[in-house]
Amino acid sequence: MNRKILVFSLASLGIGVGIGAASVLLGSAFFPASISIPVAKHPAEKSTSSPAKPRILYWANPMNPAIHASHPRKDNMGMAYIPVYAHAPTASSPGLAVNARMAQELGVRTVPVLRRKIGQVFSTVGTVAVDQNRVFSVTPRFSGWIRYLAVRAVGDPVQAGSVLAQIYSPEVYSAEQEYVLAHEDANASPVAGEGLRSAAGERLRLLGLSPKAICELAKTGVAQAQVPIVAPASGVVEQIAVHQGGYLSAESSLLEIANLDRVWVQVALYGYQLPGVRVGDRVDLRSPNYPGKVWRGRLRFLYPTQNTQNRTVTARLSFANPGGVLRPGMYVNARVWTRVQPHLAVPDSAILHTERGDFVILRQQGGHFLPVEVQVGPSADGWTAIEQGLRAGERVVDNAQFLLYSESQFQSVRARMLGGNESGKATAAPHSGSAPAPSVATDHSVKKPSSSMAGMQMGGGHD
Repeated sequence: MNRKILVFSLASLGIGVGIGAASVLLGSAFFPASISIPVAKHPAEKSTSSPAKPRILYWANPMNPAIHASHPRKDNMGMAYIPVYAHAPTASSPGLAVNARMAQELGVRTVPVLRRKIGQVFSTVGTVAVDQNRVFSVTPRFSGWIRYLAVRAVGDPVQAGSVLAQIYSPEVYSAEQEYVLAHEDANASPVAGEGLRSAAGERLRLLGLSPKAICELAKTGVAQAQVPIVAPASGVVEQIAVHQGGYLSAESSLLEIANLDRVWVQVALYGYQLPGVRVGDRVDLRSPNYPGKVWRGRLRFLYPTQNTQNRTVTARLSFANPGGVLRPGMYVNARVWTRVQPHLAVPDSAILHTERGDFVILRQQGGHFLPVEVQVGPSADGWTAIEQGLRAGERVVDNAQFLLYSESQFQSVRARMLGGNESGKATAAPHSGSAPAPSVATDHSVKKPSSSMAGMQMGGGHD
């Protein structure tokens, strides 16, 4: 009986093995291995999946990274130890991350990088001078004695048409009498006397009498012993040749009048400055006597000669002078703009000048700020040209950039203090595997390569 059962069991086992082999062969034929049936995950499994938290290797002393601790603690100054991870998290964007609230509290203000016309600027000195085109000489066309002189000193103001002096001239007095007689004869016989009257009137005009004075003489018929001299223009007396009671000849000048409504400014240019200077360049003037006051003008003329004493060439400028603020002889400081060309420019306040170079704080997406080294060019009107380092349309920080730059430098120093642990490199754990660090003494010194402290500035502060 037992033998029959054993035979039946072996037969059943053989049949089962045969059926299984056949199903495997048929399944591989109808369902290739390259086809897989997707399996949907449960929503709960998706929600529970989260990135692994980085493992802390040890805690480093913030003042001396060579001192480690196996648990969080503070040093003797109350500063918390810094955790050092096996794999430091990488930043999603380079630069310093500042949220909107912090940026508002710091007063961060950004401005765009614009293209402006900026030229090279150099400073020089100048002297205010009288505009020689506005100097008038008062010279009578006759000789005589000065009976009355209205102006007595240089600098006295005069108005156009005002009487400057009264001169007794026998020559003019005789000519006036001849005109009176010719005028009476012309009235008596118009045909014969008109020619004499015209000749006598022409003589008076050549002597300098005005048409109004000649008409007045014809009406009154009385010759004047004293001839008035009137001012041809308004201004100040620049020079007086004679004084009251003196004799004045026809070849000499009575006085000179300078109109100061417009003045010249003569600036000195050295030889190395001449190649870039052109007529029409912009010039700004400032005077220490009037702080904050700026006069703007254009370079009008370059003198063709050079001063042999100081080896300079004089450039002439013309400025309106309302109120007579610019006085001849006054020294001024001049700034000349040359070679004006379009440049990418940022405000002067946006540039940080450090020992390492010139930097600006560039605003990036997501509230990130990145220090960028730039190559600066000429400056004018509060703007500085950027030769290299920025592109048009980018925004840079115009206010509180020093705080952002200092913070970025602090993070850089902190990364160097912690060596390679925050540079994305894996650091060997004290013990392999995921076992926690053993409990040891509170502090222990670990020798580190000297390169971890290279470039660290411990006492100088940030740039």
